[in-house]
Amino acid sequence: MTREVVALGPPGARSLDGFPGWSLTTRRRLLRGHRTANGAWWFASSGRGRFDLDDPHGTCYVAFDERTAIRETAGEVLASLGVITDEFATERSLSELRIPTRRQLADTCAETAADFGVTRELCTVTPYDVPRQWATTLAAQFDGVRYQSRFTTGSSANAAALFGPAGARDDWPADDAPEPFAAAARRCGFTVGAMPRAVRIVQPPGQ
Repeated sequence: MTREVVALGPPGARSLDGFPGWSLTTRRRLLRGHRTANGAWWFASSGRGRFDLDDPHGTCYVAFDERTAIRETAGEVLASLGVITDEFATERSLSELRIPTRRQLADTCAETAADFGVTRELCTVTPYDVPRQWATTLAAQFDGVRYQSRFTTGSSANAAALFGPAGARDDWPADDAPEPFAAAARRCGFTVGAMPRAVRIVQPPGQ
């Protein structure tokens, strides 16, 4: 194996007894970007998310700060082009949330997580087959995963994937006045507008 090869493997039959945990309390402020037409508490089982569980279970992704929530929602387009389109933003809102009860999360950012085979690749590798296998295994002992979004930088955990029954959780407390996504994005310094339809190439001086 070379350093160009992904080192992260599936959990397999490895024992996860003693895997580091982290307590998410009801006091922790959470942020989530979501389609305005849908509720904020949506537990996905489509397989399109990094830690999606299989139906009838699902995963809800939340962030610990606004900028992370915006980057997680806009994803690869924002990371590559630096722009959130008007069309994308118009359909979405940013909700401030709190969980109804304390939940114990697997702490993938803890130093000792590496002793169980977890590396930083868990939160960056694509496609999501191996991370989803880890999610399924961790769900046997934990209520979710504490991790660092691949669309951000920094040394601290800034997101969580919560496990629960697939679909909407209308019984969880929602934001009575979610902020329009475009307004939240602009307030946090992101550009919201139309994508450029053409790029003008200017000949360098002296060429």
